[in-house]
Amino acid sequence: MPKTDNPHAIRLYNSLTKYTDEQTAERIAYKIPLSKSADINKKFAWAESICDDLQKAFDDNTIKEIRMDCACGPEMGKINKLQKIYQSSANLNEFITKANNLNQGFTMQTENNHLFLIYPQCYCSCVKRIESSISEIWCYCTLGYTKKMFEHILDRSVEVELLESVKTGGKKCVIKIV
Repeated sequence: MPKTDNPHAIRLYNSLTKYTDEQTAERIAYKIPLSKSADINKKFAWAESICDDLQKAFDDNTIKEIRMDCACGPEMGKINKLQKIYQSSANLNEFITKANNLNQGFTMQTENNHLFLIYPQCYCSCVKRIESSISEIWCYCTLGYTKKMFEHILDRSVEVELLESVKTGGKKCVIKIV
């Protein structure tokens, strides 16, 4: 049997163990063995299977918690740099302008005291190179990534909401940060 040593699968398994028993976590996370060297088709098939299995096993809130918890972690160097910019900015608009000038692969904007993080494309290594769409469930990991990043930058608790996703048919990925 092929090994399952892919970091995405390992993070998913660890997240699942917080919400269910070890047997269910193994069944879902390792149903399709996923190695570090898996090709793009295997990664996409794995991601689709995960979405289907999560939807069958859990309610919407639990699915969101699981997927947010298994997100890739933001690079500390990147978020520390953004935090310094935030701390040195006179207001949110100044922070957004300075941060957007860094060309980090995303932009930010504000409306009605809400911050919006906007990705022009999907950056997920499991699904970005396949043209097919995927369930919004898969994209919940970006909420976890965004929450971790902005709680550190803003030094407070934040709520995040996925408003649009490239992989679900949107033109960009948009996350609202409150």
